[in-house]
Amino acid sequence: MHHATILGLALSLATTLVEGRPPHHVHAVAGLGTVKCPIIFDGRVSKTAVNTDFDSYGTSKFNAEYVKGKELKWSDIIKFPEVTSARFDNDTHKPFEVTISDKSIFQTQNGFRRAGLQFQGDTNTGSPGSTGVKTIHFSLKWDAQRALNLSHEYLLVWHEAADYSANQFNFEAGAILGQSSLAKDTYKVLNRQNKQVWSTPIDKTAWQNFAITLDFGKK
Repeated sequence: MHHATILGLALSLATTLVEGRPPHHVHAVAGLGTVKCPIIFDGRVSKTAVNTDFDSYGTSKFNAEYVKGKELKWSDIIKFPEVTSARFDNDTHKPFEVTISDKSIFQTQNGFRRAGLQFQGDTNTGSPGSTGVKTIHFSLKWDAQRALNLSHEYLLVWHEAADYSANQFNFEAGAILGQSSLAKDTYKVLNRQNKQVWSTPIDKTAWQNFAITLDFGKK
């Protein structure tokens, strides 16, 4: 069985942007002056993209080899559902979907399933996405044909420390292991200590849009 929500990046989502923001969240006004919030990594895919584009570094915006089951290609994982456009899509972009199955075993991690897209150029050290103030934008839509089993825990979007010691945040759905008091049918943000800091009900009919800001200058 394949589980998924409709995507823009990582395990289950559509349209993902990482933008740089100046201090104090100053926004540029369209058509005036210079761009103050440039896009650092753009996870949107072309309207003409096919799933085999994800298999090659030459045609994919993401790591063509990780993170997925060793028996799978990304073209086995990526789907293009027939849905309305997400918030940041336009006439030149389209949503895509990441699926998981019993073949989604990364290396020897048999206890869970993984299919996580990583941006090309987002390195462990010196990444342009890990300095200053950055905001990750993404949109999610429930797929009734490949519905998530919310009795399980789904890590949908996250930002991992360079030394792999922790995640700066986790964006999750479903039942969180060891935290049975948290509602299963919500999207939730967990902090570095794995404590919930925000949640919202999952809307199974419409796109839901999210933005998470990280300030790498703060300790």
